[in-house]
Amino acid sequence: MLLPIERKIHDYVETKHPFFSTSADYYLKWIPYATVFILNLARVKMKSDWKKQALITAATDGIRYLITDNLKEIVHEHRPAPNVDNHSFPSGHTSSSFAGAEFMRQELKSSISVLSCAGYIGAAATGFIRVYKNRHWVKDIVAGAVIGIVSAKLAYFLVNKIWRKKEPKMKQTDPNAKEETLQSELA
Repeated sequence: MLLPIERKIHDYVETKHPFFSTSADYYLKWIPYATVFILNLARVKMKSDWKKQALITAATDGIRYLITDNLKEIVHEHRPAPNVDNHSFPSGHTSSSFAGAEFMRQELKSSISVLSCAGYIGAAATGFIRVYKNRHWVKDIVAGAVIGIVSAKLAYFLVNKIWRKKEPKMKQTDPNAKEETLQSELA
């Protein structure tokens, strides 16, 4: 069911800009991930090391893809005209963009807080472009944004839980006992 605002936006785009075309939405979704990995090379302090980031990235995209594609198959929402397929809800490009934006925010929020939110600008632009290209309804974009952010947060939760189990548990020892052992070995 379309909201009246969605119909107005669609009518505006269809009548005023029927031939709008760009491929920016295909590339914007990868910029947050690339930014984090490039900043890693520049040795900027991050929340996680690169191995953990790679795992979080894979988990985020896996979760996002699983949710988005299954919803597309279940819901069968028709795309705005003149498109004829029924895989509109939710927007995969938007969910990917917002997942990357949340990943970037999580990694950079304690070291470069201003830059950490920049991924959301690209994510919002991706959503706007998808509506402007007549590929999605507004509700598809909103749902994609929520799915992307939740996917990244869930990936962090799961990876952190797994990562903690892999870390060796440090024994709590008395520092004096260590010193006594060292002295007895030297004697």
